[in-house]
Amino acid sequence: MKATRAHLLGEFTGKLDGLIYYRSRINGKLYVRRQWTAPVTSSTISFKSANAAIYALQPSDGYIRDLKNYMLQYNRSPHGHEKPLWTWTNAYSKLMFAMQKALPDTVDLKSISREQIEHENLPCRTVATAITAGLLPRVSDWESFTAAL
Repeated sequence: MKATRAHLLGEFTGKLDGLIYYRSRINGKLYVRRQWTAPVTSSTISFKSANAAIYALQPSDGYIRDLKNYMLQYNRSPHGHEKPLWTWTNAYSKLMFAMQKALPDTVDLKSISREQIEHENLPCRTVATAITAGLLPRVSDWESFTAAL
């Protein structure tokens, strides 16, 4: 929901009284949503451990820069008009979970490591190899995304 209150603490963003206030980088508008927590089930526990493992890989600065550039190109493409990527982490998660779906016998995100990625030559090594493998849609200038994970 959009915040419509006239005097809302100026430029405040963050959590207050069970609500989360944030400003869109794209249109500059202030938004408010209720603070939400997922119910604890076996699937949410699995998802949480997979997310923890993929971010424990600590992508390099160049890889993050490539994901940010990919995100900008993706949002300009026809794919991005349907469902835009808001941050590089959206593109990173999309790439990793698509890789698990494409290679279910090889990849288990809950236990993935850099050694496994290099040893098994997995397509997430660079953003360009992920695009070549079909994990992410092609965008213009995708061949330049060659920074290693």
